Amino acid sequence: MHCIRSSILQHLRIRVSARPVLLLEKENVFKNVVIGKMNFTSGDGSQDQILSKVIELVKKYDKTNASKVTERADFQKDLSLDSLDRVEIVMAIEEEFSIEIPEEKVDKLTSCGDIATYIISETQPKAPES
Repeated sequence: MHCIRSSILQHLRIRVSARPVLLLEKENVFKNVVIGKMNFTSGDGSQDQILSKVIELVKKYDKTNASKVTERADFQKDLSLDSLDRVEIVMAIEEEFSIEIPEEKVDKLTSCGDIATYIISETQPKAPES
């Protein structure tokens, strides 16, 4: 899977960095995260939006049975997707959210929920080191 993914990504990759933007308003601090074509305000609403978008992208993939796609449906076991199918889905998600998921992480992301959690963890501002 890694060789196929690397080959495809070498030819198709346009690197775009997703960087969180912090906006300050009076005494309150609002975190505004810009992700690809989408704009999310951090908090529970954004997590639901990210998960919904990931599920929507997986449902659009022509080899999935849309009625079986859920937050916890396993790509291989429940949706019968092979490694190439998963690479194509990950590439679509990377493009939509303007992120890059490292190869070593891809195999561990086995459901829409896993991918959404990864996106959220990678797009939230990092706490300053002490």
